[in-house]
Amino acid sequence: MSEDQVTAVEEQSQPSESTATEAPVATTEETVASWRDSLPEELKSNASLEKFSDVSTLAKSYINAESMIGKDKMVVPGANTTEEEWSDIYDKLGRPSDPNGYELKAEAGEGEPIDEQLMSSFKETAHKHGLSPAQAQGLLDYYNSISSQSMVDMENNAILAQEDSSRTLREEWGRSYEENLNKASNVGKQFFGEEVFGLQMADGSKLGDNPALIKGLSKMASIVSEDVFAGDKTAASSNANMQQQINDLTAPNGPYWNKMDPQHEATVQKVLALREIVSG
Repeated sequence: MSEDQVTAVEEQSQPSESTATEAPVATTEETVASWRDSLPEELKSNASLEKFSDVSTLAKSYINAESMIGKDKMVVPGANTTEEEWSDIYDKLGRPSDPNGYELKAEAGEGEPIDEQLMSSFKETAHKHGLSPAQAQGLLDYYNSISSQSMVDMENNAILAQEDSSRTLREEWGRSYEENLNKASNVGKQFFGEEVFGLQMADGSKLGDNPALIKGLSKMASIVSEDVFAGDKTAASSNANMQQQINDLTAPNGPYWNKMDPQHEATVQKVLALREIVSG
C-alpha cells in the first residue's frame, strides 16, 4: 500500500467534527413552554390554556367535557330559588312522581295492624318536602326505633309507678293499707267502673297506681256508711236498709236541706251515693 493510500484510510477512520458533536437535547421547561408555540396567536395567548402543562392534560380535559354533554343539569339552589325550581331539584334527586311512589317498610307492635291513614299522611309529607325513597325510609326507620324505645320506657314506668304507689300508701296507712285499698277499689268500681283503674297515663303509668286518686277514693268511701262498700252483703244488699239511711239523712231541718250547715255537702254526697246504689 502506498503512502498516499495509508493517509486516505486514516482520514476516513477519523470522525468528522460534525459527527462527533452531539445535537443539544431540549429541556423539560422548553417542552412545556413550547407546546403552545405551534398554536395561532389568538389561541396561544388564551389564559385558560395556562393551566394545562402539556397536550395530554388538555386532551383529558376535553374528553371529560365531552362526556358531560347531554346529561341532566341542576340549578344550584339559593335564597331566591322558586318553588318550581325546588320541585325540579327534588325530582332530579330521586323524589317519586307522587306520594304513592314510596314503597316503605313500616313496623307495628306485635299483633297490631299498620295504621294506613298515618302511613298515607307520612308519604304526603315526605313528597311535599322532596324526600327520595331512601330518605323517607330512613326517617321512618328512625321513627320506628324511637317508638319502640318509647313503648319500653312506658312499660318500665308502669312497673315503677305501681311500686312507688304501693310503697307510698303503705308508709302512710300502715296496718290500714289493705283495708283502705279495698275501700278505694270498691268505690272506684261502683261509681266509675273497674276499667278506670287500668286507664293509661301519658307516661305509661296506670290511673289505678296514682296515690292521690287512691287516697281520694278511700276518703270518699268514708262518706258513705261502711256497710255499703265493705263487702258485707247482708247489709249492703239491703235496699230497705239503705233507703232508711236516705230517709234519715234527708229528714226535715237536717243538714241536707241547710246549705249553711257545715255537714251539708258531706250529707248531700252521701245521699247521692246511696241513691246511686239503690237505683243500680
